[in-house]
Amino acid sequence: MTVETTSSRPRAGRFGSIALLLIVAAGGAYAGMRWHTTLERWLVPSAGTGGTVSSSMEASKPADGKKQLWTCGMHPQVIQDHPGDCPICHMKLTPLVTAAGNDTTVPAQGPSIDSGKQRKIKYWWDPMMNPPYISDKPGKSPMGMDLVAVYEEQNQSGGAAVVIDPAIVQNMGVRTAEVTEGRLEQAVRVYAMITEAEPGHRDVNLRVSGWIQTLYANTDGMSVKKGDPLFDLYSPELKLAIEELISAKHAATTAGNDTIGSLRDTSASLVSAAESRLLALDLTPEQIAEFGSMEHAPSVVTFVSPFDGHITEKAGVYAGSAVMAGQRVFRLAQRTTMWVEGRVPEGDLARVHIDQKMRAKVDAYPGRVFEGEVIFIHPHFDEMTRTALVRMEVHNHDYALHEGMYATLDIDVGEAEPTVLVPRETIIDSGESQIVFVSSGKGRFEPRRVVMGRSGAHGLVQVLSGLKPGEQVVASGQFLLDSESRLREAIAKFLGQTASSTASSPGIAPSEPTKMPVVVVSPAKVDAIVAAYLPLAESLGAVQKENASLNVNELVSAIHTLHGEVTGPEGLRLVTSAAAAAEAMKGQPLDKQRELFKEVSATLIAVVDSMPPSSGVAGTLYVVNCPMAKADWLQRTKTIANPYYADDMKECGSLVRSVGGSKGAE
Repeated sequence: MTVETTSSRPRAGRFGSIALLLIVAAGGAYAGMRWHTTLERWLVPSAGTGGTVSSSMEASKPADGKKQLWTCGMHPQVIQDHPGDCPICHMKLTPLVTAAGNDTTVPAQGPSIDSGKQRKIKYWWDPMMNPPYISDKPGKSPMGMDLVAVYEEQNQSGGAAVVIDPAIVQNMGVRTAEVTEGRLEQAVRVYAMITEAEPGHRDVNLRVSGWIQTLYANTDGMSVKKGDPLFDLYSPELKLAIEELISAKHAATTAGNDTIGSLRDTSASLVSAAESRLLALDLTPEQIAEFGSMEHAPSVVTFVSPFDGHITEKAGVYAGSAVMAGQRVFRLAQRTTMWVEGRVPEGDLARVHIDQKMRAKVDAYPGRVFEGEVIFIHPHFDEMTRTALVRMEVHNHDYALHEGMYATLDIDVGEAEPTVLVPRETIIDSGESQIVFVSSGKGRFEPRRVVMGRSGAHGLVQVLSGLKPGEQVVASGQFLLDSESRLREAIAKFLGQTASSTASSPGIAPSEPTKMPVVVVSPAKVDAIVAAYLPLAESLGAVQKENASLNVNELVSAIHTLHGEVTGPEGLRLVTSAAAAAEAMKGQPLDKQRELFKEVSATLIAVVDSMPPSSGVAGTLYVVNCPMAKADWLQRTKTIANPYYADDMKECGSLVRSVGGSKGAE
């Protein structure tokens, strides 16, 4: 009994696991149908609003006015009015339920197929490809999927505009922003350094020789006030000049009691000469007046600071040091005004001008901004860093800024004139074009191309064309709208194309070769190029066992022979481009050679369209297109051998047409 009980437990566990898996699978299929129903309600408005119906839907209308729809749980975009297999994964279709979850029918939308009229197919497409693969006839897409029919009564919304129920717009989190007009605030941000203003520097030089008796300012960086003593100087020459002043003062006093006027004038002249000499020796008027009232000259003279500041340099002098006339003893500097000097890159220099507002921030004072203006742009350009020095002057009365501090400097270079502004997130930038979605109300969103200008502060960008102030543009959720809009735009473009532009259908489409203004003089040289090109195309189109580079020397040499053999500016440009691309392929990795091979192929196709090679090189050449690489190539057979994705999608591509020979397209 113990054995039987033990063996029955694993069996029950296995049954329980299988049941659990069946429940999970059923729940996944149900969730997929519910997801599809929700998406349909977002992007397919009710009848009468100009909404669209899924491109693979075929409607039927029973007597009760409702239609039963079927869908694929793995590919919810596939909808039809009868049971069957999914054209993508070939799974059995399941009944489509409504958002209520308890009804297998939905109100009929659009024309009924039971009206006695035969429905007209507009095109065939592969809904799984991005961008969608569209054709004018049934068949398979380059990815091997069966094409699905789209009828005339479908896709009636017109153009690439997207219409969504306003209630769903709120659920999707679509947020709009208003297009405004104003001044674009821009700033050039550079790193800068705080320096002491050069006009605030002052040297203390001696104009007489002597010895420093006492040194009061004895430390670099020491702060001093105006009139503070710097050092005492013993100088026999200076002492003698003071004695002469004292003697002239005494003589003037004696001459004042004399009645002879000439003596008084002479004494006054001597006093004036003595005072002038002391001024020339860098004594202050106050010191001269004090010395003139003494009976005898002092043994030392005290030199004082000329202003408030600090000592930036003490030129190696100490107490007892001998000094000579003309020697610099100290260098003083004021800190009430400081310079912020930044180096602006060459690309931004043209936008910087004198008197522009500047703002500086330093790490020592978070949140504090030092404001000023551009007072100087250095005329010399630094060739090593490719920058130019730009200077701002700021007040520093609280002595918060110090020499050598680093700062972040913002220079206001915004546009003076008002311009159209939108938030940066509203623009979908593909690199080649910029698109915004303009909301016209009631859930309607229109894609519109714009030309974006400069980016500014606060996340705003300039719009040069495409928008006007007051319009509402989508700032959140625009990528979902863009996906739907691109699908409709691709369909609209397809419907407006002529028969010659449907070359991507299965088989060889009856398109004509592109007429290029290229005339080749020598057919033999065209044969040589094609003969060198085809082996490379075939090698690139084969699965590579080794990632070794191909030898392109023969192709390069053949292309170079066309120089001087083509006429017209377009022909010269094509040959030059092909030669450059072929030369660039030399020694490159195989992946890089595949990319460069696109340019070579495009040029060679234009050449053989003007002058096909002889039948000895290729009886028939086929032009093949790869929608993934967005490029063409030439090959000899109908079997697709993609030179751009041979390792991953060797058979991806479609035969466009044939060139050369007498067989033509088959």
